[in-house]
Amino acid sequence: MSSVIMTMNNPAVPGTPATLYTGVTASLNIALTNDTGADINLTNAASLEVFMPLYFTAPQLEQMTISNIAPAGWAFSYNSTDMALQLKWTGGNAPWSSNGAVTFSINNILTSNTPTSDVVQINFNDISGTNVPSQVSSTLALVAQPAPGNLNLHDVLSVAPEFGGAVYVSAVSNPLTNTLYLNLKNIGNTPLFNGNNMWTGSPKVSVSFVYGTTSGSLAPDDKQQSTQLGSAWAISAGVYVDQTGGWSVQNPSVTGQANSPTWTLTPNNTNKQIIGTGDQSNVTFSFANIISMTPTGPTQMYVQFSGFMANDGTHYNDTVFVVPISKQIPPNPGAIGIYSLAETIHVSSSTELVSIPLTWSMFGVGSVKLSFYIPGMTIPEQKYTYGTTAHPALNYDSEHPQITGITKTQTLTVYCWAYSDSNWQNLLNKIQCTVPLIFPPVINSFTIQTTTIVPPASYAFQLNWNIEGQNSFEIIANDGLSSGVTLAIPQTATSYIVNPTSPQTTYTLNVYGNTTNN
Repeated sequence: MSSVIMTMNNPAVPGTPATLYTGVTASLNIALTNDTGADINLTNAASLEVFMPLYFTAPQLEQMTISNIAPAGWAFSYNSTDMALQLKWTGGNAPWSSNGAVTFSINNILTSNTPTSDVVQINFNDISGTNVPSQVSSTLALVAQPAPGNLNLHDVLSVAPEFGGAVYVSAVSNPLTNTLYLNLKNIGNTPLFNGNNMWTGSPKVSVSFVYGTTSGSLAPDDKQQSTQLGSAWAISAGVYVDQTGGWSVQNPSVTGQANSPTWTLTPNNTNKQIIGTGDQSNVTFSFANIISMTPTGPTQMYVQFSGFMANDGTHYNDTVFVVPISKQIPPNPGAIGIYSLAETIHVSSSTELVSIPLTWSMFGVGSVKLSFYIPGMTIPEQKYTYGTTAHPALNYDSEHPQITGITKTQTLTVYCWAYSDSNWQNLLNKIQCTVPLIFPPVINSFTIQTTTIVPPASYAFQLNWNIEGQNSFEIIANDGLSSGVTLAIPQTATSYIVNPTSPQTTYTLNVYGNTTNN
């Protein structure tokens, strides 16, 4: 849908979204481009009201000015009743030309508020024309200024969508409900917080989207229409998978002061590492009830980190990750994607009951069958139904199938079979994913026994061993007179005859979990 496109930037802090430093005076350059496809009619009753984020006080708003206004004919004033910066049109009846832009700068912007996120919202008053919106908005992040010695979160953290970050657009007559999944993954070698003491302060993650009705927006955020189908205010976030010491989610309230919805994610005050390593290195959040009735196209999620510490004396710089979202037309019915929430699974013994965390997405599916393949093993299928007829929209499901008997490092292949009916008869498609199962090398036994004695004093001994989980192994003989010699033993062998060259000969068995002897 064509509309008026708003762009905004702080020339002193390049990047997207527009960003302010707390305690630092700044200016913002704003452009409103007429992309409605026709001229917009302006009269002397027309005005633009600029509502700044909630983190500005009334005295701070009163200090702001607007300059560099183009085209001529707009006059600036401060509207104390609405607590808004106002541009009033004084040029009589005139067109705002198609593809033409109204540009201006907001000056003397200063706040010492704690870091957070909100939008600059501009209302169109008494402005008529086809596809003219009632308001437009653009995210304005407020962060602490980078400080010498601080670390960069981009070096240790991956922030990415699951399932490719896809949202399927729909019409009012057939609304499709979507869920987005946001994964925070520690890619560093130590926990995100690696101090001796508990972290201090109030670390938080603020999540917002691009709001509006255009192809570059996810959904509108107009508070006056918050109860209408497709409003961004209806999106509800929660913790989906948490491998850490605990996180919490605060959903926005339409009765609050914020101009647009922002979701706040915080580590629990008992979660010392915040995000750990290995099997504790991920936390995934869900953003449900997304109905997007905008045109297809790319948009983005803004994920702002504020107040995080690396250790007892070192902080991370506040930063914003830009996460891509792809708005698409609905797919053909069938399974869309399947993946394991654990990239690898470590197995400690052959008797361990191993749980595989799986999640899959589908569209127009009545039933699903999961099948599993590991060479030499038989694993029962699992089946799921979603009603007597095919589920009418995008749907998600998850399961933790359990298997046992893993004796070495190998790959589990999971097949997801999707059917249009509820009886697993009419196959729509089949997709798959793989899950590496890591089995550590284990030596259960390594023994030696005398087999023969050959005069005058030549001995033959049999080495016996029982090992699990190895991809390769070696036995090294060391007689104490020279460096060790690796014996040429077939990798399938469980015993070997040796003839020591010295009474002090020792034999060492090494097993490895991969083929490169590491």
